[in-house]
Amino acid sequence: MIYFLYLCPVKNKEEKGKKMRILFLLSRFLDGGIDMVLIDYLRHLSQDSSYSLTLAIATDMGDLEVFADRIPQNVAVVHMVKADCLTRWRKRKIKEQKLPLPVKLYDEIALAPLRRFLVKRELKKLAANHDVIIDFDSCFYSFLRHVHVPKVAWFHFSFNQSLQQNRRRTLRIGRRLQYYNRIVCISETMQQECESLFPELKNKLSVIYNAKDRETILARASESLEDTRIRQPYLLAVERLEESQKDLTTLLHAYSLLRKQWHHTEPLYLLGKGHSEAYLQQLAVELGIAEHVLFLGFSSNPYPWIANCQLLVHSAKFEGLPTILIEGLMLDRMIVATDCPTGPKEILNRGKAGLLTPVGDVQAMAEAMHNALTDKTLQTQLLVNLQEHRQQFMFCHTEKQFKQLINDII
Repeated sequence: MIYFLYLCPVKNKEEKGKKMRILFLLSRFLDGGIDMVLIDYLRHLSQDSSYSLTLAIATDMGDLEVFADRIPQNVAVVHMVKADCLTRWRKRKIKEQKLPLPVKLYDEIALAPLRRFLVKRELKKLAANHDVIIDFDSCFYSFLRHVHVPKVAWFHFSFNQSLQQNRRRTLRIGRRLQYYNRIVCISETMQQECESLFPELKNKLSVIYNAKDRETILARASESLEDTRIRQPYLLAVERLEESQKDLTTLLHAYSLLRKQWHHTEPLYLLGKGHSEAYLQQLAVELGIAEHVLFLGFSSNPYPWIANCQLLVHSAKFEGLPTILIEGLMLDRMIVATDCPTGPKEILNRGKAGLLTPVGDVQAMAEAMHNALTDKTLQTQLLVNLQEHRQQFMFCHTEKQFKQLINDII
């Protein structure tokens, strides 16, 4: 998603007219934050004739690739595993979350080795025709050890949180990150975590924030919607409805308190989908707020909803660098977010560009929401600060970092 204006020096100092061939790797292309960030990269890099871009996706996810039409036409797209017999159960798992045990065993024992073989074979072919490889979700480390093309790993999540969830896997990833020439962390806190856990990687680490194109966001935010619910004052959360990472439970409790203690009447809209939706709907019923909490589902263009909300709220247990908060900055929104690892503190300039509350603290979140909605002096201060701070998350600021990253490894 970083766009820069000048031609990077190419491998072996080849002639200026030759394009830099960049291969982006992604394990699967769905509708998450990483996928959206990658689309931004491709859209901006593709505008520079100095680059030839390829996106290689390990597994073809079919109709689950809802953003496929946003990939620029001049970006070559390759699916390394395409056969339905090899992808069917992967897609079903995404849709249903769980597979019957016999099917799961069959997929893992019989099909997984075939998929790995195909990925390894295709990746070897692709590597031979590219100058730089960017492993955008850091999932290809086991395939890249013996690939001698310059390699960059992009890491999107808190190392400490990953360690808590799966210590063995995280330590394995840490060891195999040594196979890359450079490792990009998307927040300073993430870099600090990595240095602490894996000090041997210190000299390979860089920080590049996810950037957004504000003009594109403003244009898409101006698109009209037929849904009349956008015309009334409302609070908004744009998140995947998945409580293993997100914490909409705290948000619903805080919203209930906001109505009871301060008598706010604005409805709360939840824009997103996920396996926790039924649980969250039931919780809203139990809290007596079901008629005031609207589950709007997935939207391919959330920007009109963001642009028109009174308050943007984000509640999570951990993050990488939550894109929705950056988009809130671009659209001048009042923001309340949990100070989870990692990202919100840096995006909101340690509370100067938006309000931060402790993870899981219902009272603190409710109070912050009330203050953001009613304190005019606070609103003015936050608006001034966010308009200055958001420059760090725009392409004009980050393009030089990306350019330097490429120059350092070729």
